[in-house]
Amino acid sequence: MSITTEELEKAVQKLEDALMQEKNEYLRDSVIQRFEFCIELSWKTAKKIMGSSSSAPKIIVREMAQNGFIRDAELWLKSIDMKNLSSHTYKEDLAETVYEFAKNFLTELKQLSGNLKSK
Repeated sequence: MSITTEELEKAVQKLEDALMQEKNEYLRDSVIQRFEFCIELSWKTAKKIMGSSSSAPKIIVREMAQNGFIRDAELWLKSIDMKNLSSHTYKEDLAETVYEFAKNFLTELKQLSGNLKSK
């Protein structure tokens, strides 16, 4: 299956839709899962568009910054760390932290989606 900018755009929209709902434990977990999916799609879509030979997400993030798709590589590197933390362990306080990060990171995801679509 080929990754498209439309898939990323839909994933970001689903994350935004979830973030607009009243928060409860189940919604929080849904937001985290959607966030994880958005992060994966983000670097994989960028990799495809840039024609990168790397398959390491953090290297791709640095290339995204070098190519002007993102402004803050450090924030994006942190997003990968957050995604990895949340997908490998489950703790209530960590879930809250990732939820808040995802909420604040939505703008970055929307910006990247637009930047990739315009290429």
